[in-house]
Amino acid sequence: MTLVVLTVIVVALLVAVLAVFLFAIGVLLNRTADNLDDCARNVKTVAHQAEVVGPALGRIKETGTTVVGALPLLCEAAERIGVAKSAPYVDPSETPYSAPSRDNSSARSAVTSEAPHAAHAAVPVAETQSVGYLDEKRGSLGYLDA
Repeated sequence: MTLVVLTVIVVALLVAVLAVFLFAIGVLLNRTADNLDDCARNVKTVAHQAEVVGPALGRIKETGTTVVGALPLLCEAAERIGVAKSAPYVDPSETPYSAPSRDNSSARSAVTSEAPHAAHAAVPVAETQSVGYLDEKRGSLGYLDA
């Protein structure tokens, strides 16, 4: 008789544990279904919002093609401006340094008065070409002036 009672108790516990386990799985599946429903609604919203972009893709592609076609001309123009605004290049190995022919006595006196015993004080300051927006004079923007 005790063996029968113990068997019934073990079977009842097994059924109870299986019921709790199935209930937990059901809760997780319901939560997953809700999340998938939210995802499906979000995908529909994104698809609806993306429909507006579709017709404009042709214009975007056309503009990109135009810009790509203009890049070589823009690069060439930028290079010409850079060369025109830069200081002339002199290879130091070809010609020795010689003082400029212009009178830079004011520039020399400014340099020598600041550091009379410095090594660079003997080198005269040469006037350089304008470099556009980097001009020392605040009123001038070089080639950017209107």
